[in-house]
Amino acid sequence: MRWRLVRTPAMAGAWNMAIDEAMLLTHAAGLIPPTLRFYQWSPPTVSLGLLQPYDAINEQACQQLGFDIVRRPSGGGAVLHQHEVTYAVVVDGRLCPYGSSVLATYRWLAEGLIAGLRFLGVSASLPEGTNEPAPSAAFCFVRLTGADLEVSGRKLGGSAQARRRYFLLQHGSLPLRLDNTAIAQLFGTQDTHSFTCVEEAAGRKVEPDEFADALVRGFETALVVTFYVGELTEVEWQLAELLVAGKYGMESWTKERKVAPTLHQQVTDLLRRAQQRWNCDGSSAVTGGHLS
Repeated sequence: MRWRLVRTPAMAGAWNMAIDEAMLLTHAAGLIPPTLRFYQWSPPTVSLGLLQPYDAINEQACQQLGFDIVRRPSGGGAVLHQHEVTYAVVVDGRLCPYGSSVLATYRWLAEGLIAGLRFLGVSASLPEGTNEPAPSAAFCFVRLTGADLEVSGRKLGGSAQARRRYFLLQHGSLPLRLDNTAIAQLFGTQDTHSFTCVEEAAGRKVEPDEFADALVRGFETALVVTFYVGELTEVEWQLAELLVAGKYGMESWTKERKVAPTLHQQVTDLLRRAQQRWNCDGSSAVTGGHLS
């Protein structure tokens, strides 16, 4: 199976989350193929889980450090996106050979991540147990769940999903390096022994492009897929603009999970027009570039 590979430049958190959701919506609408995207964050950003209370993080510390705050469309705890390349996958969960459940698809995609990390000299694995987080664990990396990767019992990366029927968005953080001083300021945690990063696990410096290339190889090997290099479509960019304006760029979403009242209809109308054009063109699913 051919998947699209997209690499976007570093962007603000609101745009990164909007693009991720736009990819999910367009894939669920049949307008794009399965996609793996890599991206970075500028400025560094703290992302909150979908249901996480806003006061789980230190807003004043974020302001002092010059970090943004954004709420994800996916669950889980807060993550500091700083020295990392984030990955995002959109795919039909029914393609998973283990079943389409959340846990089954986590484990399927983890095979690609684990294989990719192996190319960097990192031996990662899924945790044997699923130690559920305590309610007070605001920082995602201080506990292990079934969606995480570990190295010698220390958390290396965390992933989270959002779904539209069978279609899923999974995005995740595997930090190249960690700023433990900033983490302590933001989350009040001094426990730096429960988590690690790619460079510590590899015992060497790992460049962002090397990391992304290794994960591509890992997905190709473990999931038996091939990639072609593509770009976000015009529809994805248009959806992302709507989602920034009416959701991820709004303080009401970040603090209270409230979106613009017109957003749902705007998104629905845009997707309907895109599908009508697709049907009129008589084309198969978009394979990159822009819809005409």
